[in-house]
Amino acid sequence: MIIEDYMPKVGDNGTQELLLSCLKSNPKTLPSVFFYDHHGSELYEEITRLDEYYPPKIEIPLLRSTARKLKSELKDCDIVELGSGDCSKISVLLDEVPEKIRRTIVYYPVDVSKNAIEKSACNLQEKYPEMGIHGITADFLKHIEKIPGDRKRFFCFFGSTIGNLSEEKAIEFMGNLGKEMNENDRLLLGMDMVKDIDVLEKAYNDSKGVTAEFNKNILIVTNNHLGTNFNPDDFEHVAFFNKEYSRIEMHLRAKKDLEVSSPLLNEAIRVKKGETIHTENSHKYTVEGIRKMADAAGLSVAQIFSDDKRWFSLVEMVKK
Repeated sequence: MIIEDYMPKVGDNGTQELLLSCLKSNPKTLPSVFFYDHHGSELYEEITRLDEYYPPKIEIPLLRSTARKLKSELKDCDIVELGSGDCSKISVLLDEVPEKIRRTIVYYPVDVSKNAIEKSACNLQEKYPEMGIHGITADFLKHIEKIPGDRKRFFCFFGSTIGNLSEEKAIEFMGNLGKEMNENDRLLLGMDMVKDIDVLEKAYNDSKGVTAEFNKNILIVTNNHLGTNFNPDDFEHVAFFNKEYSRIEMHLRAKKDLEVSSPLLNEAIRVKKGETIHTENSHKYTVEGIRKMADAAGLSVAQIFSDDKRWFSLVEMVKK
């Protein structure tokens, strides 16, 4: 088992500049990649088990049935999972793959959280001792070229993580991935589909308040990077469906006027009561949107696997 680390450390100048730029922008934002420190990763795992959060409940059985249809494609293949998290989804896929094929596979989990990579890689190595594992701690938006390409690769991007990117960033990412993919490479992309707004909004406003805590945790991560004095209790979690952009938006709304200080700032950042910090988008797709993503990457849609309600899709794409 190998783990490579390409992520910037706390205090990294580039990270600090990015966060400060986002906080000084109008409207204020914080990049969603900063949700995932150790505590943020644990909270997200908890979110996936909530009653209201439907995607895993649909994606997991869908992934199981899809894996049975695609398992022969995985022989002598490197499986690259982007945003791997706790690696629970790849386990669903690998369980459907015969051991004789798993022996020919090397698995590359790619995630911003080193802790998540280390923990999940150890668990997977114990579960599948016959399989090679090569973890990469990295931001797949910036480090896609760090993934070895000597063998056939099967890229996996589950959970509709693509939907967390702005449309511009998603198309840019897909274009970069498409350029990086070789002729025999494949991509299996999870995409959350457009559906009833009430279902969507409940998924991001759970009754236990776990998503709210997850959202506020980004302020703690920001404090760790910038030395700011954000107090999560000064903000409320806001999540709603924006029909114009076909996306759930998550914000943190200030409960009172605030002055946010940092050793890196000459003057405090002012946040007015009612002002929001935009922390995440989660875009929802149509079949037309799926094909647009494929075109942006120079890929063709080989197959679309969906549940009976067509709430979620796993899309297999190949190089044109």
